[in-house]
Amino acid sequence: MAILLLHLNLICLKMLGAIKVIKQGDKIWLASGALWLSYKRKMHPKVSTGEMQLFRALSLAGLTSGMVTQKPIVLRATIPDFCWLNKRKVVYLDGVQVHKADKTQQRDCEIDEMLRNQGWDVLRIPYEPPLTDKNLQTIIAKIKEFLGETEE
Repeated sequence: MAILLLHLNLICLKMLGAIKVIKQGDKIWLASGALWLSYKRKMHPKVSTGEMQLFRALSLAGLTSGMVTQKPIVLRATIPDFCWLNKRKVVYLDGVQVHKADKTQQRDCEIDEMLRNQGWDVLRIPYEPPLTDKNLQTIIAKIKEFLGETEE
């Protein structure tokens, strides 16, 4: 859990320009003033530009309360892009360039079914990078509805 919180904080700090990232072999060094951190690159999956853009938009929309990112859920080695533990809801931001293959789509369906059988609600959002502001607004609206956060 501490690694997940660290990962979420690092995403926020990197987006805000509060840290500098230096890659050295299989380690990543993070610099913020006098603080230097190091962790192995393989400890968490790579975060896409689309995921970082959506995280920023979710934050601006006030939808990050109770949310964690890259939360491993042990079923079949799946790590949802965005996860609301308290609501048992997960969101995958699926880039069409990766998720268009039949084998990948079949795996996604199997993971969705396993998650639903475990009591999770799943939302998959296909997108074509790069994400535009208009696309982000549409995605945020879908997530708000999915989370039951729609304004009445």
